[in-house]
Amino acid sequence: MWLLNLILLILLGVLGIASWLKSRQPKVSAQINKLESVEGWVGLAGLVWGIVMLLQWLSAASVVLHFAPGLGLIGLVTILVILALSLILALPVLRSLFGSNDFTGKLGQLTTKLAPYKIGLGFACLVLALYTLFTMASYRAF
Repeated sequence: MWLLNLILLILLGVLGIASWLKSRQPKVSAQINKLESVEGWVGLAGLVWGIVMLLQWLSAASVVLHFAPGLGLIGLVTILVILALSLILALPVLRSLFGSNDFTGKLGQLTTKLAPYKIGLGFACLVLALYTLFTMASYRAF
């Protein structure tokens, strides 16, 4: 499960910082454009996975926060970052699947509020991916 989280964090992170990355490194535009062509579906997968992780976290929150509050809060922050960035990326796909209605309208309003933080959320995903990688590597060492 941690490997799926790691891959998702990396994909979301790269998609979150794609515009910043293309402005800094024009040579990578072609590769990033290929990835951006599926960003809505990556966002939808991240949204579904984030909801599953949030439900798991909520079911274990009292135990996790009692025995490992730091790790529990990092887990919650990770879930919220994934959900926020996934919602930004998945909105066009959600609108194509569900059409324009109250639900997608409210999601659009929330996405508009989150959009200025897209690059920051992308960097947060990449930092959390590094944290996940180092944490799992240290667990494997023991």
